[in-house]
Amino acid sequence: MIVRLRLVDINNLTVLCTSVPGRYALALFNEGKRSGCLDEIFDNFQRLETFFDDNPQIKKLLMNRCIDYKDVDEGWLAVSSHLSFCPVFVSFVRQVGQNRRFDIFERIKYIYRVAIAKYKDKRSVTVISAVELLPEQKDVAEKIISKLFSKKTIITYGVDPSVLGGIRIVSEETIYDATVYAQLKQITKYLKSEKIG
Repeated sequence: MIVRLRLVDINNLTVLCTSVPGRYALALFNEGKRSGCLDEIFDNFQRLETFFDDNPQIKKLLMNRCIDYKDVDEGWLAVSSHLSFCPVFVSFVRQVGQNRRFDIFERIKYIYRVAIAKYKDKRSVTVISAVELLPEQKDVAEKIISKLFSKKTIITYGVDPSVLGGIRIVSEETIYDATVYAQLKQITKYLKSEKIG
């Protein structure tokens, strides 16, 4: 069973960029475009996500609002140096840290990904699974995505243990949900509507 949802107005970049995360993402996009490092910034987001997945305690420290800004800034500089971030991304991360806006970091990353996809006339697609997909599973997911979308795609992979199994494919305006979690929700909804149990 695949659940297909349509999201309203998410495809309209203007709408996305009027929010606070949108303004951050748009500023980062424009500076990356001016500096010629759009792809490098995209890669920096990916490397940071992987680093945080491997080091959740460091993520917790760097995003802690109770720690003095100067200490957090030094931590970000160390992480940026360790991961060899481009100067534009380093400045962006420091600005987000200075403003204490790490609560919107994931949304900024998403909007940036949408902006770069639109700029390259591609579609941004995220594949979410309960565990990291193996290379052969990614190949299967990419074949499914090529059949679902006529445009070329920029694919990112995410892990969310709450999906339990299967995959969820998320684009700017559509979600294809073939996860165990979605199927359990459908069964629960049906059982409640039928007054069973």
